[in-house]
Amino acid sequence: MTAVHKLIWDPVPVTEYAYDRTRNALLATWSVGIGNVAETVVEFGDDLRGPEYALQLGYNLALLSQDLWHTYTHPLTAAVDQPEEALARARDQLAIDLVTGAMREPHLPVGNQMQVCESDVLEAAHMVGRILHKIGDADVTEQAVADVEAEIAALRQAGLGDLTGRANQAVVLTRSDPQPQQVAAAHAYLEKNPLGPPELYTKIDATSAAVAAAHWLFAAVMIMHRAAHGNMSDAPPTYPHMDGERPDDDLAMKVFHRLDQGRSPRDVVVGLIREGVAARKLLEELLIAIGHAGQLYTECNTTMPPEQITDTFCARTRRMAVDGRDRIL
Repeated sequence: MTAVHKLIWDPVPVTEYAYDRTRNALLATWSVGIGNVAETVVEFGDDLRGPEYALQLGYNLALLSQDLWHTYTHPLTAAVDQPEEALARARDQLAIDLVTGAMREPHLPVGNQMQVCESDVLEAAHMVGRILHKIGDADVTEQAVADVEAEIAALRQAGLGDLTGRANQAVVLTRSDPQPQQVAAAHAYLEKNPLGPPELYTKIDATSAAVAAAHWLFAAVMIMHRAAHGNMSDAPPTYPHMDGERPDDDLAMKVFHRLDQGRSPRDVVVGLIREGVAARKLLEELLIAIGHAGQLYTECNTTMPPEQITDTFCARTRRMAVDGRDRIL
């Protein structure tokens, strides 16, 4: 016998399930950054003994989804200096290949005892398998297995930096370590639109997008600050710039001041995430702050036609951010 699997469900925005009583079907839903999508994943037959079985299956599938996506948001590479945590993450990573087998042949009670797995991922799969065993419908089991296989495929796809299809739900997750290819993609989107393109919310994981946005915020604030002091240079800044100034409670300014101390955007974002800041919230605050910097730049500039000010601000911010992109990671 091993430690009991955690039963407290921390609501992470991954795949959730809803029972459609009218159609007697289970729907899977997930966020794509600007709303949710849904698809039918299990159609129950007339032999379903009651809606509570469908509801329990949906709950257990959602718990399994949470544990599966935890392996994405908390990769093994981010725990190399924590032996016990690294072991737990490695155990869950290895368990992914055993999930569907556990769903088809779960650990069942023997008398008043139950074998419980050390891996949260594997135990969650056995929990799904136990409710499938109670439902006792082979077609329902195979439909549930097919859905979980699609979830695992999406998880692995996201791990490679491809957030299309079902993997798109990763855009709302807080990954503890940014993906370099996703940071580069976010930087490219900002290069097209320094004020914050919508693709940062819908195509890039929030942590990686926040890393790129932090870099662009620093450039935007420096351009605004220089304009306020009559300095029209777009040259990359030399640290530190604003000795004596202190960060306030504003999240974006906290990022700026940490960058101003010479820390990289990656280290600043990862540090804030470890302090409990959600990556999505951080990204939103950073993009709002870039917009505010543009507004202040406009107020500082009295020599240029209004219609040219925003374009000039974006062009100057772009030059500084692109010239200093080697500092992002």
